[in-house]
Amino acid sequence: MFEKIKPGHFNKVPTKVLLAYRVCILLYLLLIVLKTELQLNLKRDFVIVCLGIYQMLAACMFHQVMKIPVARLLMCIADLLTAQTAVLLTGGSMSLFIPCVFIPIFTLHIIYGIKGLVGGLMGLIAGSSAYVIFINNSQLSFEEALNGGSSMAAAAISLLILYIIPYLALNHYIRTTNQLKNLENRYEELDNMNSKLLVLYEMTGRFNFENTVAQVMDRLLALCGELFQAERICVFLIRGGEVEIYGKSTPQEKEDIYRLIMEQKKNDKDEGREYILREDALVIPLIRGTRTDGVLYFHGWKQKEITNRDAILFSMMANMLCTYLENLEYVESLQQRLLPETSILLSHLDSGKSVKGILDKRIVGQDERE
Repeated sequence: MFEKIKPGHFNKVPTKVLLAYRVCILLYLLLIVLKTELQLNLKRDFVIVCLGIYQMLAACMFHQVMKIPVARLLMCIADLLTAQTAVLLTGGSMSLFIPCVFIPIFTLHIIYGIKGLVGGLMGLIAGSSAYVIFINNSQLSFEEALNGGSSMAAAAISLLILYIIPYLALNHYIRTTNQLKNLENRYEELDNMNSKLLVLYEMTGRFNFENTVAQVMDRLLALCGELFQAERICVFLIRGGEVEIYGKSTPQEKEDIYRLIMEQKKNDKDEGREYILREDALVIPLIRGTRTDGVLYFHGWKQKEITNRDAILFSMMANMLCTYLENLEYVESLQQRLLPETSILLSHLDSGKSVKGILDKRIVGQDERE
């Protein structure tokens, strides 16, 4: 029953919850003291005043103290010593201040888990034993504590109401909060993944063959910029035995990508991998069977861990691009077959500018003769 809240869960317990527990215990004691008809007792009244002053100071510093690990432990020790002093000086097992002992033990239990509970109980036993040994007072004898049946029954009821029930309620709160947080995170991840898939699906419809390869790659780079966070994104394609580069890249990056492509062609060790994660970059190979069509390169990639959803997204993007290139080759082969022998298909000018059109060889030949 007392092992469900672990020490790591303290960060998930708001500080105001522990403060509210402390305030509720003190209000309960205040109501008991006001309801009980007590005769004038200087020692007891002095203890009540000192305990009230200490608890007020502790409540004022509670939020700041809970932020410091050592200070939290010291406050719990101070609470335990103060509570034991108040109990042992006002009747021992018959004291009205027994619930004060629950405050430090409950706090230790929440912060340090079962170890905190055991430590608090050991401190309580050690402190009580020390008071009994060094203070010769009939009020502090253990015989009276053990023989007081009614006081033990009251202590058991207080333990149930003021410790066990709040602990179970807090445990249920933590478990429910964790479940809700996990569901929220899962919903956000699924929603983010669905949004990316919708954008990717919409982009697939724009991979038409009326536009040039450069226009399609520009749209792909814009899409990657929306889906992923990277400083620079570029595409290296292998078409007709030549490497075409789309996007901005440095000479060193070009050299590294050329080397990677050549290694990819020589051996198939990276075949089937959705991505290659490097120190400051992410490389997505574009592999079609045993053929390498190029790579999609992300420079300045910050994400060190790749989730399964990211890997699926990388694979879908690579497959989409490879399918486009395969269909483009098929369309170009059909156009070459359907073109007359006197015509050729232009993809770029001598200046390097990308164009799309059909040139009649007879016109070129006539201009050359003239």
